[in-house]
Amino acid sequence: MTVERQKVVLIVEDEPTIRRLLRKTLEIANYTVIEAADGVEALDVLDRPEQHVSAVLSDITMPRMDGLVLADRVRHAHPKVPVILTSGRHSRASIPRAVAEQIDGFLDKPYSKSSVLSIIAVATGRPHDT
Repeated sequence: MTVERQKVVLIVEDEPTIRRLLRKTLEIANYTVIEAADGVEALDVLDRPEQHVSAVLSDITMPRMDGLVLADRVRHAHPKVPVILTSGRHSRASIPRAVAEQIDGFLDKPYSKSSVLSIIAVATGRPHDT
């Protein structure tokens, strides 16, 4: 019998309160969570050889490196890592087409716990009961 490795979700969000809520939601659902405050920190995490990130959940609007640039960089440097973008200011239709075609999901803020768990389950290939 093989034991499946716990799925690791990298949350990229500049608002600490939102990061904490997402962390709690995902940890209750048995995901391992790593946090980053912006795209620069997220790429640093992804570039560590010991990290095996199953999916990236990133806000779009952040300082230093936003989620659009991050999504593009992840797609080129880590093409097998699914990227889900989220925003309260943008919609999937309003982001550049090249980025929209590269991402694996989009969540409009405010989002529910159920929608977060559902989109992460799909991205990581893990069954989810809604």
